[in-house]
Amino acid sequence: MAERFPFPSFPRGWFVVGFSHELAPGQVKTVHHFDQDIVLFRTMSGVLSAVDKVCPHLGAHVGGGRVDGECLRCPFHAWGFDATGKCVDVPYAPKIPPKAALRSWPLREQNGAVFVYFDPAGQPPSWEIPALAEDGWTPNQTIRWEIRSHPQEIAENTVDTAHLLPVHDAKGTRVVSLEQRDHFMRVLLNFTASGAVIQMPDEVNDVELDVTLHGLGQLISSTRVTTAGLRTRQRIHPTPIDRERIAIFALGNMQVMPDPQYTREMDQIFWEAFVADFAKDFPIWENKAYLEQPMLAGGDGPIAKYRRWARQFYAYPQAAQAPAEHGARLGVRRRLSQWLGRAAPGHEHEHEAPEAITAVLSNGSRAPAAKPAQASFASVDAYFAELERRFDARAAGDLSAVYQWQLTGDNARTTFAEIAGGAIRVNDGVHPAPTVTIEMSSADYLLMINGTLNGALAFSTGRGKLRGPVRLAMKMKSLFPLERIL
Repeated sequence: MAERFPFPSFPRGWFVVGFSHELAPGQVKTVHHFDQDIVLFRTMSGVLSAVDKVCPHLGAHVGGGRVDGECLRCPFHAWGFDATGKCVDVPYAPKIPPKAALRSWPLREQNGAVFVYFDPAGQPPSWEIPALAEDGWTPNQTIRWEIRSHPQEIAENTVDTAHLLPVHDAKGTRVVSLEQRDHFMRVLLNFTASGAVIQMPDEVNDVELDVTLHGLGQLISSTRVTTAGLRTRQRIHPTPIDRERIAIFALGNMQVMPDPQYTREMDQIFWEAFVADFAKDFPIWENKAYLEQPMLAGGDGPIAKYRRWARQFYAYPQAAQAPAEHGARLGVRRRLSQWLGRAAPGHEHEHEAPEAITAVLSNGSRAPAAKPAQASFASVDAYFAELERRFDARAAGDLSAVYQWQLTGDNARTTFAEIAGGAIRVNDGVHPAPTVTIEMSSADYLLMINGTLNGALAFSTGRGKLRGPVRLAMKMKSLFPLERIL
């Protein structure tokens, strides 16, 4: 039976084998990747090391050993190996065998992840791992999945633009630019996404996705939700376990906003959304086969170009030629180039910094998503005068909550709404124990309820403050639907 993944070797490159927080000083951990055991240990001074499992003395598995100061002791005869793998102590012998050593793996700790370098020919690393900024970003959130797939399949989704609509409900996806050089690849995408995945079902969000790959083991996705003024960063690291299985290590952060509480809650909401949305691909990955000669169509995205770039990471026999893409013989490469030319009018900016590209995209590279018609209020007083009449008891269900508004400025007012048992009561003043409090100027609140100012953008940029659960604040659109007064 043909292999699902007909590659000649595991791909070379840096791959994550764990998270930094999983190994405290003095700990030993065995992980299984590339069809072999790798022993990780951290010395008492904090130095992390990765070595092969077999003790050169009599073959014991050193993963069963212990850390003793700055060395790892074999569980069989207590031979001591330092962080480089060299034997530095044989307790009962006056002389250490000169060649006694554990094979060590090139290892780097970067931004909370533990990387080792794999090369099928045993060659040293040919590139280094870039450091990411941590100041101004929330602490790491982490998760590890294990699925039946291959690293190349995971990164291929980045350029497979046609799958984003049926699988992730992303509309209008287009490639802004694609850059490839050596081990590095970068693709910029634009699309619109429903806010349902982040519990904002009435919102349509414009999204800019800036994805960089460093080999097949490191995928960094920088996401900018332009309509909400939010930036998030997801790091996805698929690492082979064996020929059929991979571990996917993921880390997420959000750029810090002026309000710490709002930052924490939005960070959690977007992380949960990422975890749920990313997992939608798992059933497809687990059951699909890798076709060396796919029948590509003109709207698939630059898949063939990605595959040619990915080929460099395998140990192909010298005489082997790149697998011919079946679609290429039918002229798909030419059609794909034409499609890229039409879909990427900003291609000339592909070598610029992300900030420059963002500026290009923000200055009208595409039409903004159409906004639904909504009511228009002459004042915040008119808004609150209609609040009880617009209340939707069905949307409230069994909700019990108090919404407090503290609006400042020329038309300042302090109002709260108590919701319980499917009923609402609106009063002026300050409630002693509100569930959600909205603080902003009355002028900005009027802009927000009239649809001129995006609510999430107002809170993310500090034009307003939100106290209490963000999820309950998001529920206000369904509790007080604007269309009920049209």
